[in-house]
Amino acid sequence: MGSGDVPSKLAELRSIPRAFVPGAPSAEPFELPGEELDKFRKVLRLSTGDEVAVLPNDGSLIVCVLDGRRVIPQQIIWPETESTFKLTIAQALPKGDKLDEIVRACTSIGVAGFALFHSDRTVVRWDEEKLTARVRRLEAIAREAAEVSFRVRLPEFTVFADLASVISSVPDAVVLSESQRVTEGLRRVESPMTAVIGPEGGWSPREFEIIGDRGVTLGPRVLRVDHAAAAAAAILLLGA
Repeated sequence: MGSGDVPSKLAELRSIPRAFVPGAPSAEPFELPGEELDKFRKVLRLSTGDEVAVLPNDGSLIVCVLDGRRVIPQQIIWPETESTFKLTIAQALPKGDKLDEIVRACTSIGVAGFALFHSDRTVVRWDEEKLTARVRRLEAIAREAAEVSFRVRLPEFTVFADLASVISSVPDAVVLSESQRVTEGLRRVESPMTAVIGPEGGWSPREFEIIGDRGVTLGPRVLRVDHAAAAAAAILLLGA
């Protein structure tokens, strides 16, 4: 089995059906999890002998051949598809399914992690049971987006009680602010970096006090909450 032999054309590698299997071995055949096997077999209509790629979530990609319920590793590759700049999006919980699209878009752009928190003007309130189920769904959405966008590492999820907890944990975080007093534009600082996005109703007076001089702006226009995170991620990850 080769190691590090990248195909001559990256497009060829991108065309191989992919699935994340964290911790997958690269030296011996192994059985695919049921969900991933169903995707290859029932959704993509692949058969024994077809080539697939398994992503162990360590930065590598294992080219494999399907063999019944198993895959047989053929080659280990280390694609350079992850950004060297590590960005976490801290997002105040929005209404409805907006968070799904935020995670989907930001994962595709290359965000390394998400921090979720309740803000003073957050409408939705998740109890512990619902929060666990919701994060599990968001992880599945991120996994699908990472597979489609040819990432080799999954973003991580953390949960905070409120904005103060986020700032306490990440004192150098920058916060998108709609205050007209904020004139400094969003730009890269040191990696890793955390960018904080507020709720639909904006920050409360108490939260503006917490933000202090961390406020930055995306420009003169006001974006929807489900567009602001993706716009910030694109500026920080795709603009350089």
